[in-house]
Amino acid sequence: MPKRFTATEKWVDPWFCGLSRPQKLFWTYLLDNCNHAGIWQVNWPLVKFHLGDFEVDLEKFNGRIEVLSESKWFIPKFISFQYGELNPDNRAHNSVILILEREGAYKELNTPLLGCKDMVKDKVKDKNKGRQDFDFDMIWSEYPNKIGRRSAEKHFRASVKTLKDFTDIQGALVNYKSSKRVKSNYIQNGSTWFCNWRDWVELPKNEKFCDKCKGTGKFISATGFECVCDCGAK
Repeated sequence: MPKRFTATEKWVDPWFCGLSRPQKLFWTYLLDNCNHAGIWQVNWPLVKFHLGDFEVDLEKFNGRIEVLSESKWFIPKFISFQYGELNPDNRAHNSVILILEREGAYKELNTPLLGCKDMVKDKVKDKNKGRQDFDFDMIWSEYPNKIGRRSAEKHFRASVKTLKDFTDIQGALVNYKSSKRVKSNYIQNGSTWFCNWRDWVELPKNEKFCDKCKGTGKFISATGFECVCDCGAK
């Protein structure tokens, strides 16, 4: 679970003190459940599950909540409080900027703490000029073992730099998923596979089942195989 800064002085803030108890709880809920860019995915059944029957009065949150759409709300002050001035050279900040631009929320950031938004946007464009952001989520969604996502993405970012790398890893994943080892229930965790994905750009030539177990044995090597049934085939 993410850890975030919280403002303890809110309990003496006249605006916060003027809220009803359900409204105070709802505001705290929003700050805990928005994503790291301050955007909340609207989910009223979940709100009612946690808070009970609650009807929000947006007038009470004027200036603190921007309704982007029926399904997305944005909390502008979340950005200045959590990050201060966004720096596109900071990878975490850059991720926030890209999300805000994609959601159409970047235009709402007009607080001095964030500096000149046009300058920041220009820096982001310059930083990303000529760089392709390859979709890790697309590859990860196809990978059969969901253990080790953070480490897997780190390996992905370090090794996938060009379009050829991206097409190679797509082909490697196809080879891996069609492998008889995978069909025999030998599936590496995501961290291990993404560290060694180049081993699967070409399907190993010795991909086969042993005669005795007919593929029910577990194969235990990334570059060769060893059947662990009692026939001991290699």
